[in-house]
Amino acid sequence: MVSQELLSFLLTLAAKLSGYPEIPLAELPPIEIMSEQALADAVCPETGNGCTNIVATFETERYVIYVRDTLDLESAADNSFLLHELVHVLQHKARGDAIFADCPTTLKTETEAYQAQNAYLKREGQFLRFGEALGFMSCAGEQNTFFTRDIMIDPLIMK
Repeated sequence: MVSQELLSFLLTLAAKLSGYPEIPLAELPPIEIMSEQALADAVCPETGNGCTNIVATFETERYVIYVRDTLDLESAADNSFLLHELVHVLQHKARGDAIFADCPTTLKTETEAYQAQNAYLKREGQFLRFGEALGFMSCAGEQNTFFTRDIMIDPLIMK
């Protein structure tokens, strides 16, 4: 179970670091803590073990956040993944299903969440950074969709 205190703290920071309006705690989706296999089955039922590297995800259709049970949510490094998913919730509240409408929009959506996650990690004195792989992704027919610097740049709020 995720404490209301931690959720409130992370939700406030997710809004501040992403620029999306904060929502009341009561409007957050339920958070389900699950094993690696249960998470993989929930997210990728057709591939089974094909997505066991996922540690957290926001499921828009069911309006739920899944979090792997091996995360130590008292650790900034681990709870940064929950903050990342809270950014997706804020994006979804602000823009609806359009946040995953197509490949370029999905990459932009992920970039925003990784920027907030990395800004949070920096704020907490962590040297970890996530999302670098987005710098190597592009959408079919498009080149240089995103660059690593787009993910790693600190939001203006941190300057």
